[in-house]
Amino acid sequence: MVLFMMMCALVSVPDGIVYNGDNVVTVDEMLETLNQAHIVFVGEKHDDSFAHEWELFLWKSLASDQRSLALEMFETDVQSLLDSFLAGDITEEEFLAESRPWGNYLTDYAPMVNYAKDNGFSVIAANVPRMNAAMVARGGFEAVLGEPGFEDLSVDSSNVLYKEMFLATMESIGDQMHGMPVAPENLYRAQLLKDAVMAQSIGDESVMFVCGSFHSDYYSGILDQLSSESILTVTVLGEDEEMSSDIADFVIVRQE
Repeated sequence: MVLFMMMCALVSVPDGIVYNGDNVVTVDEMLETLNQAHIVFVGEKHDDSFAHEWELFLWKSLASDQRSLALEMFETDVQSLLDSFLAGDITEEEFLAESRPWGNYLTDYAPMVNYAKDNGFSVIAANVPRMNAAMVARGGFEAVLGEPGFEDLSVDSSNVLYKEMFLATMESIGDQMHGMPVAPENLYRAQLLKDAVMAQSIGDESVMFVCGSFHSDYYSGILDQLSSESILTVTVLGEDEEMSSDIADFVIVRQE
């Protein structure tokens, strides 16, 4: 533990206030607690630079030979490409040309992946291939039945609150979805498919999992699909989000 805290001290701490429930805690207290968990989720708003600062800090603080980085931002079918890049067998340019990176990859996620590469740590491409998610969004779960990789996939759809929150979110952004020939129920099934595949992708590994906060807030989403009891969650609040102490085990907010 002493070595762990010494390593953390070498990493620059971003600005912010950390809450555990209704209590403000120190960054060291948060890290000491997170380090004991088998799985740590870090929920973000994808375009939030504040969240990306904290993700890089948390990964540098928690990374080890026993803990991998899992990313929503890459899909499971590019795992071999990701492994080749981490091993130095292909260049970053070759990797990105074939791996369908997000538009903000180089600025926001590459620092975490490169830290893993430089230190010999593993990275998991966790998300479902977008083609399969689109198939379910158009035609329900039946659209992927029989597809390779989905034969043994188990999907828990019992979380009523998660469904209500998802459908309410879809309704609130309805204007942005004008013309999309998909039913809200099938969009929700596509969301569940993503959660289930991301849960399946980590297997029994110890990970720090970076995902959109909707996938991990209130211990729902991906967590509904996991059986591990050693899970802790962190949410980095977006600039206009209201503080809610029960959204995650640790909630990080901007300093006023």
